[in-house]
Parts: sequence; C-alpha cells; structure tokens
Amino acid sequence: MSFNVIIVLDTPLSLITDILLPNIRALEAKRLRNLGLSQSKIATTIGVTQPAIKQYLDIQERFYLEKLHELGLTDEEINYLLDMLTEILLANNIKNSMQFVTTFGLSNLSKLKFCNFHRSQDPRIPQDCRICETIYRQDEEEELNLSLTMIQNSLISPLIPEVLSNIAYAKKNPKNIEDVIAVAGRITKIRDIPTPASKPMWGASKHLGRILIGINKKSPEIRSVMNIKYDEKVQKSLDKLKMKYKITGPTDYADDETIENLVIANYSDNIDAIVHLGGKGVEPITYIFGKDPLDVAKKIIMIGKLYNE
Repeated sequence: MSFNVIIVLDTPLSLITDILLPNIRALEAKRLRNLGLSQSKIATTIGVTQPAIKQYLDIQERFYLEKLHELGLTDEEINYLLDMLTEILLANNIKNSMQFVTTFGLSNLSKLKFCNFHRSQDPRIPQDCRICETIYRQDEEEELNLSLTMIQNSLISPLIPEVLSNIAYAKKNPKNIEDVIAVAGRITKIRDIPTPASKPMWGASKHLGRILIGINKKSPEIRSVMNIKYDEKVQKSLDKLKMKYKITGPTDYADDETIENLVIANYSDNIDAIVHLGGKGVEPITYIFGKDPLDVAKKIIMIGKLYNE
C-alpha cells in the first residue's frame, strides 16, 4: 500500500524565527552602526558573527523592510519594535531583548497579522485557520517589569518629581483600581538611578489607576501612564519631539481627585501628555500616556535624552 500524501511538519512559529528575526537583526544592526558602534560590538550585542553584520550592512535597508511588509507589519510597527529594541540592547540587557522580541512576535501571531503571508507560502492552510489566536496570552505584569528595566537609566533621574513617579498599566476595559497594575511605593532615585520601591501590584496606585480608567473610557487603546516632573525643560523637550500635549491648572491646594478629573477632562485622542501646572501646595506634574508601558517608557527615554542635553 502506498500513499501519495506529503505531510510537511511546520509551525507558524517559523514565521518568527525565519522571517521576523533575521530581518529585524539586519535593521537593528544598521541602527546600531548609525549610533557609532563598531561591527564587532554590534555582532556581540545582537548575537551573530561579524561577517554576518558586514553582510547586513552591505544590503540596502529597503530589502529588509519589504520582507517585513510582506509579513504583515507596517512601518509604524517596525519602527516601534526597533526603537524599543535599541533602548533595551544599549542597556546591555540581553534577557529583556529576547523577551521583548518574543513577546512582539507571539502577540502579532495571535492577532492573525501574519496569516495572509503564511497562506501565500503554503496554499494548503485553510481560510478558516485561527490556531494562532490562542498562541499568546498577554501578561501585563511581565510587560510592566520590562518597562521598569528600561527606565532604570540615569537619563530619567532628573525627571522624577518630589512626589516620586509611578507607571501604571490597565487591563483591557478596566472597571476598578484592581484592574490596574503599578509599583507599590512608587519609583524613587537610588544612586541617581530610578528604582522601584517594590514589585508591581494590582491596585497599587489609586491616583494613576483612576486616571487610566477614566481615559480608557474615552480612548480604549490608552492603557498606560507615567507621571514625571514638569518644568520649562520638559515642555521644550515635548515641543522638540513634536509630542501632542495639553496644559491644565494651576489649581491651588488641589486634592488627587480634582487633579484626576482635570487630566481626564483635558485628554483627547492622540494626546501624548497632559500637564498639570500644580499650584499652591501642589507640584507641577506631566502625565505621559501610551498604549502600553513599553510605549510610555520609550517616550520617557526620548524626553530624558533631550532634558539632559
């Protein structure tokens, strides 16, 4: 008895290992080279040989971008991945870089973003295939911990206000404070490095939690916020970065609830930050918003770089 059926053992995970990773490595190598790193240093940083780095650099960037576009990624998504990866690699945190890229790949698989490309490579895949939907389960605590690692950077220290900072991340459609995770005890400075006072906990920040819940009702894609100081240098940094922001206050002797209501009322779509000017007995604060804590950390790092110039 003979069979003419050929079964090829494959998995959607190969889209990450065979398509996403090689092209991201190449684009990241180009970014690091533009930042002045030597080819040997780049090879060590991203975990390939120096001849491989030379090959990456010799090929035009457009080639790698087209491969990622075919996979299903937009320029915005590619730049987001590269921006975040660059910051993590420059902090010399290999574990976090692996975690971030893996999470990014699995998250996009679960959103079925790579399906059209996968079917173009293998016509046998049925149109109703949705097996990747369950391949990744979002872990808010893991993402928040990764963002905390990113902001433990001396560039961020001057941005920590007197009342200290915190960063919060809400579940989808948060209903109460227990649906928002933040650092218990806030983020302080130790030896000029922003340092969490303890591990993130659900319900740890009532102030940022209430702000996120209110804003999430207006813009469901906004799920994270961090508070930093406000002064003229912060405003100039926001302007240079062309971030969109609104200013409210001053409000003398305002309590947390008053400030929260002002921040929520002034928020509108595509806003990066809300500034509360403080007042008598109230410190001026800038609230930086994003779709997740990694997005917020990226914005904070960009502000920190300009603030320290």
